[in-house]
Amino acid sequence: MNVSDLSRRNFLKTSSALGLGGLMAGTFVLRANAAPGVIDVIINSDTNILDFWTQVIKPGFEAANAGVTLNLVSSGGGAATDLLAERAFAALQTKTDPQVDFLEAYGPYHPADAISAGLWTDFPKAGLANYANINPVTVRNEWSLPYRGSQVVMFYNGDKIPNPPKSFPELIEWIKANPGEFAYARPDKGDSGACFIERALQEVTGKNPDLFKGDNYSESYAKPFYDKLWPLLKDIAPSLYKGGEYTAGNTPSIQLLASGAISMTIAWSDMALTAINEGVVPESTRLAQLGDLAFTGGFSTIVIPKSAANYALAVKLADFIISPEIQNKIVTGLGGFPSLKWDAMDPALAAKYAAAAPTSIPEFPGTWEPSLFDGWYREVAANLARD
Repeated sequence: MNVSDLSRRNFLKTSSALGLGGLMAGTFVLRANAAPGVIDVIINSDTNILDFWTQVIKPGFEAANAGVTLNLVSSGGGAATDLLAERAFAALQTKTDPQVDFLEAYGPYHPADAISAGLWTDFPKAGLANYANINPVTVRNEWSLPYRGSQVVMFYNGDKIPNPPKSFPELIEWIKANPGEFAYARPDKGDSGACFIERALQEVTGKNPDLFKGDNYSESYAKPFYDKLWPLLKDIAPSLYKGGEYTAGNTPSIQLLASGAISMTIAWSDMALTAINEGVVPESTRLAQLGDLAFTGGFSTIVIPKSAANYALAVKLADFIISPEIQNKIVTGLGGFPSLKWDAMDPALAAKYAAAAPTSIPEFPGTWEPSLFDGWYREVAANLARD
């Protein structure tokens, strides 16, 4: 199986541990002074994303814009990028060069006063030709431009399931009507299983993600919610693979589907797309998303300082990365979800994957997960030893 079993939430986060010293190391060097025609792009993601920028975005943009160069810099992680944002904020106050034009995989809320001070570009007003094609559900705010995403989806055999469930109650009904044909992973193994039980929790509490915030967990607050959740998960357990077995992660779930042992599982979209693109699963394998309240997901975004020395070119680059040309390659080459509406994409890709297009992108706070996972092992899978 040529699919790595990583936590797919890291698809949207940094994972390098280089630290600030990594900014000046290697091939990519942050320039001391802005150079005409050189866009300093900070990559705040893992190696595969830097490789995509190096091999796809950089040569494509430079070929279309003679005399322009992308200087790609791996930031080494969130702390280092925070320092760059702080430096850009300070440069805004002094009307000096921020020494950065474009930050990938970064949001606009740091530094604290950056938005009110006018540090970041307002993308709906930036004149991007492709902005009208953005799927509005991927947009979190006007200062962050979404360009690649990952979301948990239903991953299934289209020959056996011509009409997949369209809502969570329909999914539960399908699982019970097709015993042994569905599997999900342990919630602490590979993340997709966590998203399944989190979506179940949202279902039994009225499909209201706002009930779950990063700072509102307490045992007394959560108990009535969990008291509704455990009976649902225990009820479907006998209908799961082999009468109640759980996989050890994302990859084992996909392996079961690939082998024909099950007809449906849930998986992170980037892993599912990679499995399809690499021929790991049969050609009949399909993706679909719930239409009532989708599974957890998120989109990585970019921000541009309005005081960037090469601002006009940075905005042009932003428009390029949300062009159909690049968005199609994000699907086929990176295994990511596009930020564009599917009707703006390659018709062949749209026909194959439009059923997985999100109508919502709920989030679930990690602060809830320790108690949720402990409760699952205690109440739902008491026969399993947690290691």
